[in-house]
Amino acid sequence: MSENNTPILAYFDSSHDCPEELIMAAGYLPYKILGDVHNSTDLGDQYLSNFFCPAARSMLSDALINAPKWQGIIIAHGCDATNRHFDVWRKHVPTPFIYWVNSPLNMNETGKKFFKVELKRMIKSLENEFNIQITPEKIESAIQESNTLKKLMQSLATLRATKDISNREYFAMCQKSVQQDKESLLSEFKTLLKDWQERAPFPSSKKKIFLTGSDITYGEWMDLLDECNLRVVRDDLSIGERYFATLISENMENDVLERLIDYYFTIPRPATKNPPDLRATYILEGIKSNTLAGVLSQNLKFCEPYAFDSVYTVQQVKDAGYQIMHLEREFTADIDHQLKTRIEAFGEML
Repeated sequence: MSENNTPILAYFDSSHDCPEELIMAAGYLPYKILGDVHNSTDLGDQYLSNFFCPAARSMLSDALINAPKWQGIIIAHGCDATNRHFDVWRKHVPTPFIYWVNSPLNMNETGKKFFKVELKRMIKSLENEFNIQITPEKIESAIQESNTLKKLMQSLATLRATKDISNREYFAMCQKSVQQDKESLLSEFKTLLKDWQERAPFPSSKKKIFLTGSDITYGEWMDLLDECNLRVVRDDLSIGERYFATLISENMENDVLERLIDYYFTIPRPATKNPPDLRATYILEGIKSNTLAGVLSQNLKFCEPYAFDSVYTVQQVKDAGYQIMHLEREFTADIDHQLKTRIEAFGEML
């Protein structure tokens, strides 16, 4: 159970494809499984090889420990790790309900038709499993609540460029948004907005950067960037701007599921979706709109989608005349001094 006793439906989603609003409309708290870098992955390593994505192994370990607290787990189609996880989790993670959301790879009209069928199937599965009814009115209410939170997060995120807001503080806000009750967060984030608005001006010692690549799932890595005098004021991560950059249409004349689909098709693109140029465009627009010093691109070790996609993205940013560095990082909360030296050197170039 959550702190306010709302039952939890956890989800594993590597690119923000899981329709949280349907979980909310069903009366459950959507909880994104992020794993825990501070805990061993021994449990998950029983089922996934150690050359597999370490974050995915951590997430599986997290689920093996915490699944008894959850009403079920929903796994959204994202990267290859997601695809492989479903069968492993279905067999080994004890949970009364496990479900696969098959989101499309291509963002076109055929993909929209496909995704609408999938969303209807998800609704029917939730209704049958939990003996509930998910009406358009309940989905509409969830959309309103989701948008209200996203608007607050947009206002908070904008302050990163003008106020002294640490990378970890921003990360903590984004993490809460995908793991805590939305209604309780509205009050907390309103108070946080007043606090951030009163902060000291952006420190002159920090360089403003765009952060892209694999999701950051632990605050220590954001601390490392601050120690290197880099302040993230724009990003395209799912535990970040991808979650709140776009709002769900509130035009009630349009079909509620089609509005959800439009939202999930217009958010900043991850490396797991085609075509790759949409992601590069979002990064370039972010640099221009905030006059950033440069871009830090990173991928977690064994995160193949972002390792592969980085070649195209880095070249596009370079061709546009901006500074960019790409690096590979380990899944660890410990300071990698060699990596820190590289990041510091990049910061000095900006």
